Amino acid sequence: MEFIRQYLLSKGIPLTEENWRPFVEKNFRKEFKKKELILKKGEVDNYLSFVETGAARLFFMKENKELTIRFVFQHQFLTAYDSFTQRTPSRCDIEALTDMVVWQIHYDDLQEIYRTQPIGNLVGRLTVETLYVEKLNREFSFLSETAEERYLTLLKQQPDLFQKIPLKHIASYMGITPQALSRIRKRIC
Repeated sequence: MEFIRQYLLSKGIPLTEENWRPFVEKNFRKEFKKKELILKKGEVDNYLSFVETGAARLFFMKENKELTIRFVFQHQFLTAYDSFTQRTPSRCDIEALTDMVVWQIHYDDLQEIYRTQPIGNLVGRLTVETLYVEKLNREFSFLSETAEERYLTLLKQQPDLFQKIPLKHIASYMGITPQALSRIRKRIC
């Protein structure tokens, strides 16, 4: 879990051995295979996960089409956050797009850390802020950029995305058809 500690330290969270120990004791390592469902729609997400390796997507079905709402990569938080925090059934599925290794903490254990560790609330706030900014950036992109601009941004932010993830999922995430994505890629290349 040292990589998680380094990530949190890089965000300015002053972790000592003493206040890091409860996180280490409560987190556990979990592996998922490519195409494995990590969470099914209708289940309550009981775990906040942090990705060590691999990629996943959050998606839902509408009119027999899969609509991808988020990709998650190495060193990012993975959860259906509304389900996790509100203890409600998830509105989406979470699928491993590659073989994955994640570190998970159960909701109840995280709540205990929040109650007993002053640093816990700071880590929680960082998690919420990170997820919120990702969501805000995505919304802003949809409202202010063309599909081609969204493609170029995605290419800049995640250059290896197109080698790891099927184009149909990327197109769904961008809010366009796979055919439109192919036309954009041909124009740019």
